[in-house]
Amino acid sequence: MYRLALILIFGVFVFFGCQESNVSPTKGSVTVEVDPAVFPIIQTEKNAFDSLYTNAKVELKAVTPLEGMVNLLNNKSRMFVTPRYFDQKQLDFIRNQKLDIQINKFCFDAIAIICSKHNNTNKLRVDEIKSSLLGITKNYTFVIPQSNTATFQFLKEEVLDNNNPKNFIVVPNDSDVLKKIEKSDDLLGIINFNIIQDSSKINFVQIGQIKNEIGQDSTRNSLQINYYTPHPGYLVKNDYPLKQTVYIYLNELEMTPASGFTTFLTSYEGQKIALGQNLAPAAVPVKINE
Repeated sequence: MYRLALILIFGVFVFFGCQESNVSPTKGSVTVEVDPAVFPIIQTEKNAFDSLYTNAKVELKAVTPLEGMVNLLNNKSRMFVTPRYFDQKQLDFIRNQKLDIQINKFCFDAIAIICSKHNNTNKLRVDEIKSSLLGITKNYTFVIPQSNTATFQFLKEEVLDNNNPKNFIVVPNDSDVLKKIEKSDDLLGIINFNIIQDSSKINFVQIGQIKNEIGQDSTRNSLQINYYTPHPGYLVKNDYPLKQTVYIYLNELEMTPASGFTTFLTSYEGQKIALGQNLAPAAVPVKINE
């Protein structure tokens, strides 16, 4: 009987040992939650990862920024990719609960202002965007995605000083912004840059920001305004005013394909793929042709 018990225990260890060996950074399966704003680039990266590591199965699931953060904090997901950073309450929760969530910079993305090919708007300052969205001026009408998107939250926090916009047309998501602008000659769209996979029907509006030249007073003649498009070179140099960082959040202790995919995204090869979609590398240097 004692011998039989030893055999059974040995069998259990062998069974779980075999099970354990079936999961590694390049073997097994994992679901990665992705903010819709950056879904196109993560889909492209996933395809490349799949072709290299055929024993790893990465499934992508689009979730809103809030849903992704909540799932991460409640241990309901292993990995989340988004241009949103934790707010102070979330950081406090992580510290109080002693959560071990790794944060990696993936790439630099941007919020783009777009118009149709028949719209003559080619330059805008950030303060003009702000005054229009707040209803102070009525020179432009913007189309923006709804409040549970990363684009809306960026505008509210980084452009509108945490005020809600008042003068705008709302659509469900960034992709709908693109569709509406392609068919509307008198509107401007505010959209996450990575969503635009085909720019043949739209133009990018150059964005400028008023800056005081060093050593001069704040009169109009001393103000320097340069305008930029969301080119990777301008993102790396912090020239483009509406730049944002895309983060990879990893929440796991053991090594699964989530860790492997994170390593791939931040590797030279993964960063080259990001650059190929006109996003600026944030993890390792990659030569950018300006």
